[in-house]
Amino acid sequence: MRAGLLTAPRVLDPHALLDVPEPGPGELLVRVLASGVCGSDLAAWRGTHPYKVAPVVLGHEFCGTVTRLGLQLPYDQGEFAVGDLVCSAAFSPCDGCAECRRGAPHLCADRRNLSHEGWQGSFAEYVLLRRNMTHRLPPGTDPVAGALVEPLSIGLHAVRLAGPGAGRALAVLGSGTIGLSCLLSARRLGFGPAVCVDAGPAKAALAAAAGADGYVDARTGSPSPGEVADLIVRQLAGERPEVVFVAAGYPGVLDQAVAAVRPGGTIVVVSYFDAPVPVDLNALVGREARLLFSSLSVPDDFRRIISWLADGSLDPLPLVTHHFPLERIEEAMAVLDRPAPPGAAPTGKVMLRIGGAA
Repeated sequence: MRAGLLTAPRVLDPHALLDVPEPGPGELLVRVLASGVCGSDLAAWRGTHPYKVAPVVLGHEFCGTVTRLGLQLPYDQGEFAVGDLVCSAAFSPCDGCAECRRGAPHLCADRRNLSHEGWQGSFAEYVLLRRNMTHRLPPGTDPVAGALVEPLSIGLHAVRLAGPGAGRALAVLGSGTIGLSCLLSARRLGFGPAVCVDAGPAKAALAAAAGADGYVDARTGSPSPGEVADLIVRQLAGERPEVVFVAAGYPGVLDQAVAAVRPGGTIVVVSYFDAPVPVDLNALVGREARLLFSSLSVPDDFRRIISWLADGSLDPLPLVTHHFPLERIEEAMAVLDRPAPPGAAPTGKVMLRIGGAA
């Protein structure tokens, strides 16, 4: 099979030929149709990811069709058939630890991750999956929308941690795919007015397309966290956000969240950071604010996102701004590696079209 093989930091071979994997018990072989490029893929390409290192095939946000089935194991949940359209989590939990048994497979310490320890990812014509990480999509689902289910489920998981929508105002700090996935789910779950924030003006159009009522550039003029908070409040017609989602790791983002959140409000951190980040705990204590952390997603998040795609109440396609065939994977990485120049169209989700997806 053809695969985009990372052979060294910033070196991708778009013409690598690898053996097609053979599914064992409890496994499925999936022909990849579309695969999104995640921030963690970009980090691995740059050589800064903690465990995804060359040589490896990256990719875990994808949609494809089942082409071969391994032997079904007694604990497999649900049946899959050749020809099913599927998406997947980025990991397979162990199904036996305390976290898995209590319904929190995303916190499994023994989970196995795609693009790690010899398990190749979805920047290839085929990817091998385990049944406990795979989710069936309705026939006819747009493969690009199917590839977005995984990041959308992460956004939904963070929003559900924040509690009921009930018209509550929110701010999303970081307007990449995960931040905008939070916004899309918040809109679907009845949250109120929303403002997105990012470093630079380029993401404003994407935020508006995802349903934001306003946008704040946290970089122009190097505003202080308090000034960013004031701009958020102004966009919300004088109201402080009751919920703030932190979906980016740029410098000062946590200070901005603390400065902006309403007393008694909630901050949900759904981003990873390159280094330890100081937090003004006194400000959080003084406001009696909750600071929560959201990691990955659970199967019910996948099921809910898939149901919203099926009934037409969620359209994630405006998040995608670039499409590349597999042989242009190096160009796809380069687009994400450089900021959009002033006046240029923003860079949102970059999608690889691998298996003839329309």
